[in-house]
Parts: sequence; C-alpha cells; structure tokens
Amino acid sequence: MTCDRNLIQTSVIVIVIVMPMERKNTNATLDTVIISTTRMRELAEFYKLGLQLQEPKPQGDNHLGFQLPEIYLGFDKVDENQFIHPGAVSLWFRVDNIEETFGRFKDMGAKVKYPPTKKPWGDTLAAVFDPDGNIVGLAQR
Repeated sequence: MTCDRNLIQTSVIVIVIVMPMERKNTNATLDTVIISTTRMRELAEFYKLGLQLQEPKPQGDNHLGFQLPEIYLGFDKVDENQFIHPGAVSLWFRVDNIEETFGRFKDMGAKVKYPPTKKPWGDTLAAVFDPDGNIVGLAQR
C-alpha cells in the first residue's frame, strides 16, 4: 500500500501541565533589627520623628526600641571603641506618602542619597542617611 505523504495531515496536541514547585518553609522571618550606635537617643529620635512613630520603649540604660507592625527596630548604645562604621546594611520602610515622609526627613536635616524617584517597576523610592550614616530607604508601592 502506498501513501502520499502530502495528503496525510497529522495534528499533535501537546498538553503541558505546570505543577507549582514545592516551596520549602524555612520558618525564618525577619523579626528584629538592632542598630548599634554611640548616639542611641539621637538616632531613636531621628526615626521617631521621620517615620512618625510612638515614643521608643527603653530596656535598660543602653537600649531603646520601637515595635512596628511586623518588626522590632531597636538601638543599642555602644562605646566608641565598639562602634563599627555603618553602611553595610540599609533599612527600607514602606510608607503611604513618600513625598511627605521624605520631606520630614529632609526638614530634619537628613542628608539626601536620592529624592523620590519613580522606578520602571512602578514603585517610588527615596533614600536619606541617618545621623550615623546608615541608609534609610523609603518605598511607596
């Protein structure tokens, strides 16, 4: 029996089933950020005013902190010989009104890293330096 290959049509249906990758739960959640500083009260006041936080809660003579909705932000007072120059970590805060929050920090004399800038992915970001030189990032989504 002969077959004319030009007359035979074959339909192939490919069904692709995409299974979600199993995610491993690490049970790890960022819970606390502690900033070591020689100027504990000044730094706590900077964040309190800039982010409009409640008064920080003291825990002993060498610690102040704020309980934010999902994370604890604290400040440990250290001696000059224990202080290591900051800059390895930046703290980013999601805010409702970036222009207002950025303006508060700027009015407080914070050095500007960059002003509110709309990013290609849609967020608006800004950054300033706290009195110790740590980067304080602001994000509005």
